Amino acid sequence: MELRWALRIAAAAKCICTLFFIAAACSAPARAAYSGLLIIPTADIIEPNTYELNLQLDGNLAGRQGDTFIINTQHGISPRLEFGVDFDWSEFADNRIAVNFKYLAVTGTETRPAVAFGVSGFGPYLKSNPYVAASHNLGAFRGHAGIIGTAGYARWFAGADKALSGRLCLMAEHTNGEENASAVGISYSFTDRFNLTAGVIFPNRAEDSSRFSLQFIFSGSREE
Repeated sequence: MELRWALRIAAAAKCICTLFFIAAACSAPARAAYSGLLIIPTADIIEPNTYELNLQLDGNLAGRQGDTFIINTQHGISPRLEFGVDFDWSEFADNRIAVNFKYLAVTGTETRPAVAFGVSGFGPYLKSNPYVAASHNLGAFRGHAGIIGTAGYARWFAGADKALSGRLCLMAEHTNGEENASAVGISYSFTDRFNLTAGVIFPNRAEDSSRFSLQFIFSGSREE
């Protein structure tokens, strides 16, 4: 069992190296479209034969005006794989369509974190973001950490989420690098099919303005 786990880790590392090489050949900034917290990916995978439709509105916090509108989609392909196509309807978008995927390389247990790798923002004229993420239940909260490729650099990230009830969850996260940010957010599930996630993003560069993010998430099953 331990040998099989080690082989999966080695295979994941090889794939991540390949993804970082592919991303280096691209040429424009990408956006997050993976399942995760407000701005960082986690090792969570949506269930097979289910889907999520995420209507994302971001903007300048001080001006309270949205300038980024993205339709993110996620589809559970298998117990280990999710795939999505994202549509950027922002006014100055370089490219309207991008794809993303995530693969669960190691299943988490009580003593071992789940590990997943993936890529977001893959498409023409876009600079993709390959990543590897680990997630583990630490008792009082769930912790997440990993490495993501942004602006030609490998940056570390970390975050945590805490469920206050079956519907309400708090989250906080940080991604290293001056081009990245920290964020705090709240997520509330009104029903089993509709969730609202909202938060504030604090850029790591002091001269950059804080931003807000609103995500209206609808989910369902393809078998219904």
